[in-house]
Amino acid sequence: MRYFNYTIFLILILLGMGCSSSENMGSELAKPASDQIEESISLNINEAVYFDFEKTDDQWDGELTIYTLNKEGEKIVQAEYVSNQDSTWTEFDELVDFLNMYSIGPQNELRNWVPDSSQLPQRVYNFEVFEGDTTRSFSYQDPFQGIQNYWEYQTIITFSTYIQSELSWVEVANQP
Repeated sequence: MRYFNYTIFLILILLGMGCSSSENMGSELAKPASDQIEESISLNINEAVYFDFEKTDDQWDGELTIYTLNKEGEKIVQAEYVSNQDSTWTEFDELVDFLNMYSIGPQNELRNWVPDSSQLPQRVYNFEVFEGDTTRSFSYQDPFQGIQNYWEYQTIITFSTYIQSELSWVEVANQP
């Protein structure tokens, strides 16, 4: 009988914990997700420089990671940066809208575009863009070569130049 009382007591405790856990989960689900990513843009240049931008609560944050090769030829992190969130970032949202970053199509779908197979590309820009519920990936090789012919090339170069020269970044301290 003594074990029966302990068993009943244990079951009641477990049921109480289970009910309180499901109540907490339900209230968590009911909360609006204020830190949900609204938009994002990822750009890597030549598999060596990676920019990641995320917009949450109408604010853009960025990360920049630069890779290099070690003596064994392995890709390692050379430096990491985060957005400084100073006045240089106030126009980033407007720039993304102005350049129509979400409407750019892949290079291979451009009208009259023909790849130059006589040489390897010097610079490759790989993008992944997310807006609302749509994610797309596309890449461009050597957009400087056709900048007069395609607005998409101009957009890629303008965006890349802006994020590298106009935005303020803070280096992340490497922790041992």
